[in-house]
Amino acid sequence: MSYHVESICDRCRFGSATRKQIVMYLANKASDDGTGIWCSKHTIARHTELSLATVKRVIRDFLAEGILLATGLRDTSRHG
Repeated sequence: MSYHVESICDRCRFGSATRKQIVMYLANKASDDGTGIWCSKHTIARHTELSLATVKRVIRDFLAEGILLATGLRDTSRHG
């Protein structure tokens, strides 16, 4: 949990309450330097009470806008 990253995101505008809610959830899961966000889209949808489709769309938008950076894929062969 990173209070530092949450504090930075809290002061920024993201264009909608939905986008803000997702970015704050991701910031909460990040390490102190903003890296290492390991949570599934299903988990984000469950905790934010948003639809999975909305979470996927917003994360795709964040990646396109450079708000999030994909640095690699986790091996999911053992965990589904």
